[in-house]
Amino acid sequence: MNSVAETMATKDTIGLQEKAALFENARGFEDLPTHALHEIAGLAFAKKFTKGEIIFSPNEPCLYFYLVMSGLVKVSIYASSGFSLTYLLAEEGEPLNLVSPFTGALRSTSAEAMKEVLLLCVKTDGFMSFAFKHPSIFINTISILGKAVDSANLRIIDMVEKRVEQRLARVLYTLYDKFGSPIKFTSAELAALTGTTTESTLRALGNLRRKGLVRSNRGQTHIVEPSVLTKQKIETLWF
Repeated sequence: MNSVAETMATKDTIGLQEKAALFENARGFEDLPTHALHEIAGLAFAKKFTKGEIIFSPNEPCLYFYLVMSGLVKVSIYASSGFSLTYLLAEEGEPLNLVSPFTGALRSTSAEAMKEVLLLCVKTDGFMSFAFKHPSIFINTISILGKAVDSANLRIIDMVEKRVEQRLARVLYTLYDKFGSPIKFTSAELAALTGTTTESTLRALGNLRRKGLVRSNRGQTHIVEPSVLTKQKIETLWF
């Protein structure tokens, strides 16, 4: 697996002001002063990844902090059996690994570009030095972790007591809430978000279609009746 530095294909042409503007509105960097935004922007370089390209893999050291500038990235956990669970869909202004630079542990996750992606990358040691100078980063990280843990607990309960159709309905409503309709995810991608097999996802989608709640074709799912899902008080997940 090539590192970011080894796969640099184009010169970084993103200006300091543009990078600082992204950090200003990024998750985890709220309320930083202007000089701090320019400081972290000065440490960052841009890197493009093509659709399907792996950004990092399990059991690799965390060498960089990543922030999505454009595109969409999925971050997943894989079991030795090959089963995967996608727990993060990061778009513009969202970090891929806000926590791992602090742990020093090998990665347990994989990140893949779902379309062409432009990332801002900061070397881990530089990011750590920056964070210690600006401790609000730690407070923001704890807040994000709280939301992630709540979402993980909700998914665990769902897997224990809910049918696949109910779990899929929650996933679809979360995606609708974040991306709107149509939802441009394949059945395999929806299965990885729901924590089930592609076959079970297809059956559950068929049930939702028969109920008139969704329409699906060619990797796109249209939410026909979002108000019905809302009336069911479906709580969104943290993607």
